[in-house]
Amino acid sequence: MSKTIQELLSGLPAWEAAFAEDGYIDSESRVTIKEAFASSDAAALFPKVISRTLKEAAEPQLLVTPLLSTVRLGKGRSLEFPAVNAIQAAEIPEGQEYPEQALAFAKQVEGKVSKKGVKLAFTEEVIADSLWDIVGMHVRAAGRAMARLKEQIALSRFKDAATVVFDNDSSSYDDTTGRGITGAFNNTITWDDIVDMSAVLMAENHVPTDFILHPLMWSVFLKDAVFHADGAASAVNSSWGYRPQSKEGALNSTAPLGLNVIVSPFVSFTAKSGTTPAKSDLFLIDRNEVGTLLVKDDMSTDQFDDPSRDIRAMKMKERYDIVMLGDGEGITVAKNVSLARNYEIRVTNEASAGGL
Repeated sequence: MSKTIQELLSGLPAWEAAFAEDGYIDSESRVTIKEAFASSDAAALFPKVISRTLKEAAEPQLLVTPLLSTVRLGKGRSLEFPAVNAIQAAEIPEGQEYPEQALAFAKQVEGKVSKKGVKLAFTEEVIADSLWDIVGMHVRAAGRAMARLKEQIALSRFKDAATVVFDNDSSSYDDTTGRGITGAFNNTITWDDIVDMSAVLMAENHVPTDFILHPLMWSVFLKDAVFHADGAASAVNSSWGYRPQSKEGALNSTAPLGLNVIVSPFVSFTAKSGTTPAKSDLFLIDRNEVGTLLVKDDMSTDQFDDPSRDIRAMKMKERYDIVMLGDGEGITVAKNVSLARNYEIRVTNEASAGGL
């Protein structure tokens, strides 16, 4: 006895199977999109399937966002995060009064949630022809688009809040110390610069844990002998981790000092122009204190029809903001670093033994 459409689509697993397997609930039963939408459970179960598919498509794209702690906003649309200094304890002589301490609020950092989203539209012909795969492809693409936007916002906040250690385009900060083959400074980065960035982090009571850089900047690091032990190509695997083991972009413990490397195409990048080399930013962070993802509404979907054009549309939306904590003390940045080879300049002193 064959089952009715209502019986076939009686639960969320059946809807997920139909969406993933071009309408097939099992090896013998297939439902069309129009039949599925006509089901009494469609209004409740279809949005759940779409939301789960959106999240599954977004997860591989999220590299920087997982570093953020999540705070859920109940009432209102904004939340203030105070930036404070540390309280100092003291040694107290016998019989003396305890020194009174209070947090000094440097400034308030306000997070204001806003709506982010995208809309998908399908013609009645796609629905009538039951092209489940086309619908699924669009939904997964929308999930990746939402993830890319979140990564772009996060890195933009990183750049705005970070402690600037080097900036090759600003006279207010030091330049990086890399040199070209002629010995002239060429705005590339050296291991000495990385040590300086680490020292700035540690001076603020943070421990450097991760690089965040553009993929093309990462390739410069791999080809630069200065970042290899004693400049020997044979030492690459032990010093920089030549072979990335993660296709997701997080190259764990592959940099010197055991630092993780997060490669993201959304790091600021300026393409080469004429003889001017390309340039990008490089972040060195303490992943334990970078920022907060302020969430008002998780990703959700709404469906509506446009009968005048025979179009069915879905919109995906979420409301959040990304706030950097501690006035950006857990993030350092070297800005506008040239993507070019640099060369180690060795200075040799020679003394002659006169009169011998």
